[in-house]
Amino acid sequence: MYRSTRATAILVMAAALAGCSGEMVTGATASEPPGTEVTPPATGSAAPSVAASPPGSTPTASHEPADALLAIVLTDVRSGETFTLGELAEASGPVLLEPMAVWCSSCRAQQHEVVRAHEAGDFASVSLDVDLSELPADLAAYADREGFDWQFAMADVELYRMLQDRFGVAVTNPPSTPLIIIGTDGTVRPLEFGRGVRAADELITELGDA
Repeated sequence: MYRSTRATAILVMAAALAGCSGEMVTGATASEPPGTEVTPPATGSAAPSVAASPPGSTPTASHEPADALLAIVLTDVRSGETFTLGELAEASGPVLLEPMAVWCSSCRAQQHEVVRAHEAGDFASVSLDVDLSELPADLAAYADREGFDWQFAMADVELYRMLQDRFGVAVTNPPSTPLIIIGTDGTVRPLEFGRGVRAADELITELGDA
């Protein structure tokens, strides 16, 4: 009897130990097999990264012109419409930009050559008043009186200084008849200042290279 009871107890203990061992093995294999080394994700992988854009943002292509001058917003003194030189070059072909003043007789002579150039070529014109003491109403009256049908705008202090920093003080001296050509590809090319009034055919030749 004693031997039978002892054998039964040994069998019960063996069964209990086997159950515990099974639970331990099951717990180990729930995630990775015993002895398996978990390797963290490799850095610098080829997977796309979203860290370049702020959370919630949608990356968009930038259409901002590379040249800051082309992004300045100007206002036509007669129509009140706003525009940029970059937009005008994209929509209308090369742009002839003329820094000028109402009192400047050389500017007026140059602008009448621009009228003749418009009759022979396809381009846009902007006359930019760089005399900070003049008023938009005076510029509008001047353009109407002379019969000029392109855009006239006023330079503010910021644009005035930008022009001087880039092209020198002659660009804001209207009698030097400064002219700047803006190409359809966004290039900005000043013509030689101080050469006097350029004839219409010369303007057409210069604009043809833009």
